[in-house]
Amino acid sequence: MEKRLVQWGEILDILILVGSCLSIVAWIVGVPFFYKIDGPVISIFTLISLFVIVALRLATRHFQLWPFTANLAFLMIVGGGNISSILMLLSAPAVHINPKSSLVMTSVFTSIGFIFFSFYEILLYLRKTPERSWILDDILIHLALVPGGLSLIGHLFQNPTYLSMTIDPRVGISLFEMAFMGLLALSTIFSNPNLFLWKFLKGGLANQLTFLGLFMNQYIAPIIYLWLVGANWQSESFGPELFIFLAGVIATLGFLLFQAKVDESKSSLT
Repeated sequence: MEKRLVQWGEILDILILVGSCLSIVAWIVGVPFFYKIDGPVISIFTLISLFVIVALRLATRHFQLWPFTANLAFLMIVGGGNISSILMLLSAPAVHINPKSSLVMTSVFTSIGFIFFSFYEILLYLRKTPERSWILDDILIHLALVPGGLSLIGHLFQNPTYLSMTIDPRVGISLFEMAFMGLLALSTIFSNPNLFLWKFLKGGLANQLTFLGLFMNQYIAPIIYLWLVGANWQSESFGPELFIFLAGVIATLGFLLFQAKVDESKSSLT
């Protein structure tokens, strides 16, 4: 089962690699996929980050002489570049964003996701996922999905705060980009059988249904709230739906941390 999951993870990595390559070429020749001037589009810088992450994974698996230090260097560039992008957009967006330019910046939400993914990949290259109660690897992957969840709310309810930047509507997480990031998250999870999540899910159907319920609740609860009460994006940038979503994330991570602690305690007694 584990070998099959790893194989599926590699297939997804190859799919992301090919897709990002084609999308980068499309940007270079001036015909980016799913481009529009009044909504979020996937940035070429986002595509480069995706390409680097999956290319390093594939190179490490298939080239025995691939230098370990290259992985760290490139991932530092990805992480550091996205940190710089966030600082640029938050400090002086009017200076760094040009709506008339053919280049589109990576959104803050996307950069946050890449920072978590980069940190996770660096840790994984330095050591295997340890079996202990502090399940940092699981936490990093889960947190990397948070920006995408908020963007999903933006797309479903057309909230400009979650959808894109006012100064340039192209700077945001498009559905095309969301698909890429979702595939990256899946390949990341499939490729690491040492994650505590897999250990918990192997505990039986009850564990699987419990996690599925907690995970889906993160997205369903704020969506149900917005459908019931409606939303007035003219008067406020965000509302209780943000805190409902974050509460679901905390509940899921808290539950996994508790289960990891229980599992560690049981292991110490045997």
